[in-house]
Amino acid sequence: MDMRKILFAIMSVFALFAMSSCAQGDGDKIYGVEKVYIPQSMADGGITNVYNVPSGDGEYTYNFSIQEETVEVFLGVMRSGKQAGEAFTVNVVVNDETTAAQAAALEAEVMGAGIYTLPESVTVAAGTNSKTFHLSLNKAALKEQAGKKLVLCVGLASPTKYELNEKASEVTVLVNVDALNL
Repeated sequence: MDMRKILFAIMSVFALFAMSSCAQGDGDKIYGVEKVYIPQSMADGGITNVYNVPSGDGEYTYNFSIQEETVEVFLGVMRSGKQAGEAFTVNVVVNDETTAAQAAALEAEVMGAGIYTLPESVTVAAGTNSKTFHLSLNKAALKEQAGKKLVLCVGLASPTKYELNEKASEVTVLVNVDALNL
């Protein structure tokens, strides 16, 4: 019986020690490098930065929404790191040279300027680390591209705060027109 009391006392001391050592654990510390990137560039693990639209066949794998006159492809801006961030703005750009190279590599066609619209910039509010934006595709123009895959390389430039993650600040959007089921 005394042995149980001794073991209980020892275990209680260890439990108290363990709980007190968790007061300011690593999970509560500020860490990470603050970099700005497009999260969709990591859709394939960051290997090729290709973002397939649609991303699959099931209802939960769609990364776009069909509106009356447009198809809205979901893209975003994200800031890494755990710190509560300050507000920042980043420009949204199209890289024509990379788009042409990716179209050839992916056996697709370059998405014409008359098919899409993008915002000129995206602002991420203070205290948040991300903001969604859309690559808007003209539905009628897409229907004329039936049977094709279209490529557009969308990138970020000139953030007002923080640095760009050079490996993830551009994404190749690959649109399989027929798979959109327009």
